[in-house]
Amino acid sequence: MSSRTPTIERPPVRAETPELKRGALKLLDTVVIAVSSTAPAYSVATAIGALALAVALAAPAAIWVGFLPVMGVAIAYYYLNRVDPNCGASYSWVGKFVNPKLGFFSGFVQIAASLIFLSFAAPQAGQATLQLFNAFNLTGIGPLNLDTTSVASQGAAVVIGVLWLAFVTYMVMVGIRVAARFQYVLLGLEYFIVLGFAILGFFHGGGSTFSLSWLDPRTFGSVGALAAGVVISVFFYWGWDTAANINEETTNSRENPGRAGMLGMIALLFIFLVAAISVQMVLTPQEIQANSATTLSAFAKKLVGDPWASLAILAFLSSTVATVQTTLLPSARTAFSMGRDGVLGGIWARVHPKWQTPAVGTLILATIAAVVALLSPAIGALNAIVAAGVTGLGLLVAVYYGLAAVACVLYYRRALRHSVKGLIFAGIVPALSAIALFGLGIYLVYSQWTATDKFEVNATNGKFVVAVPLLVMIAAVVALIYSVARRHSPFYRMARMEAEPDAFSNVPAADAERVS
Repeated sequence: MSSRTPTIERPPVRAETPELKRGALKLLDTVVIAVSSTAPAYSVATAIGALALAVALAAPAAIWVGFLPVMGVAIAYYYLNRVDPNCGASYSWVGKFVNPKLGFFSGFVQIAASLIFLSFAAPQAGQATLQLFNAFNLTGIGPLNLDTTSVASQGAAVVIGVLWLAFVTYMVMVGIRVAARFQYVLLGLEYFIVLGFAILGFFHGGGSTFSLSWLDPRTFGSVGALAAGVVISVFFYWGWDTAANINEETTNSRENPGRAGMLGMIALLFIFLVAAISVQMVLTPQEIQANSATTLSAFAKKLVGDPWASLAILAFLSSTVATVQTTLLPSARTAFSMGRDGVLGGIWARVHPKWQTPAVGTLILATIAAVVALLSPAIGALNAIVAAGVTGLGLLVAVYYGLAAVACVLYYRRALRHSVKGLIFAGIVPALSAIALFGLGIYLVYSQWTATDKFEVNATNGKFVVAVPLLVMIAAVVALIYSVARRHSPFYRMARMEAEPDAFSNVPAADAERVS
């Protein structure tokens, strides 16, 4: 995949605005962060239950069908990153290649999705910590209840989760290399455990007998099940695009982040399919749904029993901590890019003079997530909050992924008829991905909203589930109106950029290897 890489200039910014640390990450570092951001063990533990509820034993089919549009978006990210390696990623590309105001909308949605995720993922890290304590028969300290079978322990899980959030926030603030090294350890731990258990599961039994129909999307049974399954599957893969948000800190910033995203997607498809099939062979559909957000622990306990089952808790904990950390990375860098362009306040564009990271913005986002996490018990049990969050986040991710795919098509549209390869990978594939994501998302909103008669602030209420992402998008519009009226950023006055007709022709090696 080669294309001309014209220079995309940023809107004028303040001269004193510092840059992020250039060339800190290699290709392998970026792949590890992309895969770790998706957190395989976390996704399996958290979303398999929701997927089973939506499509029953067709979960593996939903996983590979959901892979297709997301991989299409990953390819679009590759082409977009080649022309504009900006840490704002989707925000920057949609803004420059579609419409500046729509770019702000996309960036706001991505940041909000990250905050929602952090608000329930941090308590999950706390809950996993309590489960580890329970595995060693520690169920309380004085009056403090640490028993995860007790409703009273949810408060302790939230507090411990916030402490984990504080720890990873510090690591993200002190430097991208520190964060990357930590990700190597966490990813190696969870991959070893999850794949090990998954392979054992093929020979254990106890659940459903394997059938090729599990991989057949025709077994979904309805359009509603298809929509729900694919949107939940989008949540499975969410996170690989972190590679694009750290592009300014990656060597060969025009090529490596895009490659890392695509390589990460292939690795994720493999582990998700293997794990989903193995879980269904060990656990019955009823057991999967009953355990919901603790599917991985139930799977390990039935597979190997205690004390070895505690390894699954360790994998889930490491995966959750990893994804909390790598969710902060892209959201803080998106906010940094928006602040640098002047569409958000200048505080978001501050870079720590020693660490060369957007430390202040990272701290602000983590604090907001911590406050929401502390308030979250008011809307229901953690398992219900997680199940609702999976669907809601899937909708938000589908929106900003789809907008990025549209940006790719519009930017290269004059060049598509001059290259068959370009037409397929920068035109048809992103266009179909955007149509699929938008279409299924709209259908899911309709089906969830009409599934219940009245609205309740409860994580199990269908209207509430879709109201949260819809309110996020309304808030994005309100924030946009304020930004346009208050900030008068040159970004909003930029003309839409388009590639030249010969954009897919070969370019000199020196330019292709240029580090931005």
